[in-house]
Amino acid sequence: MALFGLLNAEQFANQRFKNFRRSIFYYYPNGSAPMIGLLSLMQDEETNDPEFYWFEKIKSDQRTVTAVNTTGSFITNTGTNADATSGGFSLSAGDTLRVIVADASMHRTGHIVRISAVPTTGSPIFIQGRVIAVYAGAGGGGLTGSGGTHQGIDIIVQEAYANITNSGSAVGLEVLIVGIVASEGQVGASLTPWNLPVQPANYCQIMRTAFQFTGTASKTSATFDSEGPYKDKSKEALINHNQEMEKNFIFGRKAKTTDPATGLPLRFMGGVLWFLEQWELTSNNPYGRKGATADTDDDKRLIANSGGTMSEKTMDKYLERIFRVSTSPTNEKLCLCGSGFLMVMNQLYRSKGTFYYNPGDKDKTYGMSMTSHLTSFGVVHYRTHPLFSENPTLRFCALFEEVGNLKYRYMKGRDTELLKLRQPNNADYREDEFFTDASLELHAPQTFLFLQNVTDFT
Repeated sequence: MALFGLLNAEQFANQRFKNFRRSIFYYYPNGSAPMIGLLSLMQDEETNDPEFYWFEKIKSDQRTVTAVNTTGSFITNTGTNADATSGGFSLSAGDTLRVIVADASMHRTGHIVRISAVPTTGSPIFIQGRVIAVYAGAGGGGLTGSGGTHQGIDIIVQEAYANITNSGSAVGLEVLIVGIVASEGQVGASLTPWNLPVQPANYCQIMRTAFQFTGTASKTSATFDSEGPYKDKSKEALINHNQEMEKNFIFGRKAKTTDPATGLPLRFMGGVLWFLEQWELTSNNPYGRKGATADTDDDKRLIANSGGTMSEKTMDKYLERIFRVSTSPTNEKLCLCGSGFLMVMNQLYRSKGTFYYNPGDKDKTYGMSMTSHLTSFGVVHYRTHPLFSENPTLRFCALFEEVGNLKYRYMKGRDTELLKLRQPNNADYREDEFFTDASLELHAPQTFLFLQNVTDFT
């Protein structure tokens, strides 16, 4: 009852519009899509076709390994076919030795090669000699014997070598080109082999995030915003759009198919991890590599770390592998990681007292807060990735990247934008959407590494 007819606020407390602080606070530290954020600050490039290519050339390391023909890799009687083997033998300076190799295409006459860890009846030795003939494989250029056509080289050894064992233990030895030599007054030189560039490719992927309101809802005020829910819902849609793009750019798997519901083309981009998977394929490797299967293999870039623990010695091996090839003039890598991974790294290096770090200069890290780790091989900038940290599976994982080898590619005229009023003309609702038709170009996969399951240290 109103006293003396005076209405007070508490008499309609359940009906009145109370004062709310009209905003919503989103909890996403430093942005939930740091990789997309970085790419937006770097040079991008449009494409006029949903499938695009680029060229890469991988520097030859001028090394191969010995292979087997019948029982071993060495042939002393070079006048016969590839089956002429010796169980054990010695060589004098100036003798000719035929070596069966996995890949002879890199060799030319005049090359000096060094064969390491050659087994003998005593300690392993090395054999060094000058290439005088190359047998590069099929089409009349190989050595025909049992088991098919072999590749090989004939070398004249420079020194005497005794008690060489030619058996299965002679297979898989490194054959390294260590130089080239020509005689005085020589007429002409052997032609150097030319390695064609590889041609990686990717698809543009269409990504759409739509949101709707009825005609009435779009005009109605909300307790958290007097202008209604549009502003907040559009912001949330943009955040989701960026997160989904970020995940596509990391986890996407390149494919093209037909949508069974519409019969229209459906394209999927390849993300960073897909490119690393291609780099380590053991067959049909698009980069011309022999591939890798074990974490200890030099070409392995998807590290399973199935044991879950990490030692300083093992981590140093991975850091050396990451920095072995670098296109960055400052020799720096970005590490997008989960909070659990960074916690284990802090504990590991703190226990050793060798984790040199600084908070980083934001002017040099695109305005992002990062922890910089000075290693013996280069600088790693650690950036916790919210999408990793919030996921129990990814919390203890880390993606090391050479940022300069990433490029954002978008379909001409179809980069990220807000498309308004997408509803039919007679609809009593409003529909807007964030739209992107874009993809990733990744160069030099060997400069990246994905380290998984680092849950503890030893």
